[in-house]
Amino acid sequence: MSKVLPVASRLLVLVFGLLLMGAPPAAAQNATAKLGVVVSRTGEYEASYGKPFLDSVRLAVDEANASGVGPRIELEIQDDRSTEAGAREAATRVGESGAIVAVGPVLSILALPAGPAFAQAGIASIVSTAGSDLVTNNATTFQTVFRNSDLGESVADYLRHALGGGRAAVVFADNGYGQTIADGFRRGAERLGLQTTYHPFRNAAERDEAVRRIAADPGKPAVVLGALEADAAPIMMGLRRAGVTAPVLGPGVLSDQSFFNLFRDQPEERRAPGHFTRDLFIATPVILDSANAETLAFTERYRARFGPEASVSWLSVQAYDSAQLAIAAIRAAFASKNATDLRSRRKAAFDYLASLNGPARAVPGLLGPMWFTPERGRSLPIRMGRFGKGGLFESAPIQLVPVSSSAAEEVAAGTLVEIGPGRYARRQQVVYTGIFLNEIARIDVAQSVFSADFYVWVRFARGLAATDADPVQFEFPDMIRGTFASARPASQRDLDDGTTYRLWRVSGDFKNDFDLRRYPADRQKLEIRFFNARAASDRMVYVLDRSAFEGIDAGFGATNAFGGTAAPKAFRNLTQWQPLRVTEVREILVSRSGLGDPGLVGLDRVRELSGFAMLIEVQRDIATTLIKTLLPVGLMTLIMFATLYFPPVLAAAKVTVAITAGLSGAVLLSSINSQLGNVGYVIAVEYGFYVFFALCLVCIITALVGEKTRLEGRSTVLVDRTGRALFALGFVGTITAACIAFVLWR
Repeated sequence: MSKVLPVASRLLVLVFGLLLMGAPPAAAQNATAKLGVVVSRTGEYEASYGKPFLDSVRLAVDEANASGVGPRIELEIQDDRSTEAGAREAATRVGESGAIVAVGPVLSILALPAGPAFAQAGIASIVSTAGSDLVTNNATTFQTVFRNSDLGESVADYLRHALGGGRAAVVFADNGYGQTIADGFRRGAERLGLQTTYHPFRNAAERDEAVRRIAADPGKPAVVLGALEADAAPIMMGLRRAGVTAPVLGPGVLSDQSFFNLFRDQPEERRAPGHFTRDLFIATPVILDSANAETLAFTERYRARFGPEASVSWLSVQAYDSAQLAIAAIRAAFASKNATDLRSRRKAAFDYLASLNGPARAVPGLLGPMWFTPERGRSLPIRMGRFGKGGLFESAPIQLVPVSSSAAEEVAAGTLVEIGPGRYARRQQVVYTGIFLNEIARIDVAQSVFSADFYVWVRFARGLAATDADPVQFEFPDMIRGTFASARPASQRDLDDGTTYRLWRVSGDFKNDFDLRRYPADRQKLEIRFFNARAASDRMVYVLDRSAFEGIDAGFGATNAFGGTAAPKAFRNLTQWQPLRVTEVREILVSRSGLGDPGLVGLDRVRELSGFAMLIEVQRDIATTLIKTLLPVGLMTLIMFATLYFPPVLAAAKVTVAITAGLSGAVLLSSINSQLGNVGYVIAVEYGFYVFFALCLVCIITALVGEKTRLEGRSTVLVDRTGRALFALGFVGTITAACIAFVLWR
């Protein structure tokens, strides 16, 4: 015994030591770190910039803390009061706090005075929406949005390669904002050989004179704006009233609905909505209707966190990315063995951000890999949008998407265009898409099939279709019967906006996965979807044709149960179902693999196929279903309960009724299962049958025990009362549980 104890103790110590080695250090689990946030919580920028920025940062921090990876992040929030002095003071307070990294402010006019305060404290700051070229002159500031000069150069690329323009007139405010846009465009125009004139202005008179000179130019050049809303609106009105119909290209500050609303009281706008903003192309970092899968997933999480009506914009996306980057820097600082105090951790965080100097060392972001140029800026492509019906801001039909690697044959064929020395981009088609539901003829749950008849249409830019990127070469992967002839549309024509319209009528049977766990109180989603398997989403993206619907989700979906997306009598043949809503959304198939392509490495090893889907949500008519399936069970239950009041001498009759009821219930349950098909899980109605079978057993046991008690010459009152109580408790409890479940499921 004395030898056994030392051996056991040594084994115990060994096991305990292994557990300690496998567990994360307590310090790492319990450590906290502060992330500084300078944001407009009061003042003129609070509602439009401050709140969405802070909400996105909060979401990123909540998700980071929920992951369990240390340290735990806490926010050090300081209000810049929407003023330059406030931004400077807020940055100073963050520097004096225990924050390791800071994000914000949101605008260049606030980021510029805040930068030196951050530098003095030795804290790295990340600005996500401030586009001034001067922001990164501060020694510790990193910029995750494109600079104004980069925006100007990208606009030149878009004018040349997407719109086919060769002449331009740049009208810009003669200040730090407009000059940088003009300088960037000049850089691109010289590289591309664009014939360009430049028209700076310092006041309204000079601005209006610039508009007159541009309108008088016989070459009818495209117009590039380097101005904010206050000057851009008069410029647009002056150009259109002077008869200028050429495309106008402007910065992202003009993409808000508020800019479109500046024209609504003009007589031309009342006669023809969109008169002044027609052919106005606006450059932003992201547009939700054509965003990638990661960004759409973020949008869903954002609305789940802050409410379905929460507005998601490019500012929200950029703020989330900047917070993700700051969190990665904080974690790197805590992982550094040489960073033991606040000052050394701030330096380690700065060094980490500075080390992200190329795609191979990038951090994944919603808009692509995040890494920094030598000037601590970010190489971020632009997305071009335009105002559609009712001022809805949507992606333009042609985009330029940078590629990480280029093939000589693609360059020679013109598939890739050069956007800088050794840098190439691919033209991406934005295909406006819609589905109109004519009828759902039947739903066959047993066969996992439904029959649908509908129209599908697309609109896309003319002249860009290629053999590997033809927008009409899509397929319905769930169609098991029926045909879709892409080469034989029901209607097709060219439209005035430069797009081609195609329409098809499709009818067939579609495979669908039905979830029957809540039967007979179940809701089902019927999905009609298609994909273009011949072109990845960098070549083509299908987006909702929002101008065709009345019920519009401002992000990327349209919902209208009995109007815009479905015919009023589309569900007339579904006697057991009630329609709830019809929703149209983008469908994206993501393959996180290079699929054997040696040119795709690191974060580029993702292939997305773009598609489109109509989701039809229906609810089973529970009253009809209960009457058809459970009414017989209910009647048999009442009959069994009545047998509990039979006199003791009828014990045989009691048992016979209970056995007959159980067998009848088994037959009915088998019939229900045959109607629902081969279901490999327990559905809600089966629990009711299980209780029914248990009540049958209660009746049988009560009859047998009562008969035994009677034969022994004792009273059966207690046995009968106990049986009735158990039966009533089981019956009432089941009904109560079913009602509660029904309310919760609805």
